[in-house]
Amino acid sequence: MTTDLPSPGPGNPPLSGYYSIFIHPGKPVDALISDIGQAAGTILHPVEGEFIDYAGKLERGAVEVELSHEYEEDRGILFERYDSLFTIRDFDRDRERQGGTARQIFRNLAALDRYWLVLVYDLQTLINSASPSSAQTA
Repeated sequence: MTTDLPSPGPGNPPLSGYYSIFIHPGKPVDALISDIGQAAGTILHPVEGEFIDYAGKLERGAVEVELSHEYEEDRGILFERYDSLFTIRDFDRDRERQGGTARQIFRNLAALDRYWLVLVYDLQTLINSASPSSAQTA
């Protein structure tokens, strides 16, 4: 399932939210951080004294990883099923570029075929989801 958001313009203000990817499993941490970094094309470094645990620079933005979170189901999105999340930020508040970056990182991680993923915008709009091909459904 994919959802597109309206482009900024008359009636659509510039970026005010962020794209986030929730991911499960969130362990082992070293493998998770390596996979996210490779999917984003950056090296993630530990962050001290912040709400985020790891961060990496993109050309005009950043990826910020939280190894745990307290989000619960909202608008039908079962956030509590995912161990970790990371947010893609664009320094120029370019929603189109940020969305393109988030979708590419999502596709790169989904191609690894080892994570359950959900891509959301502003924690309110489900953009896409994926699961490993070996996942069993009840």
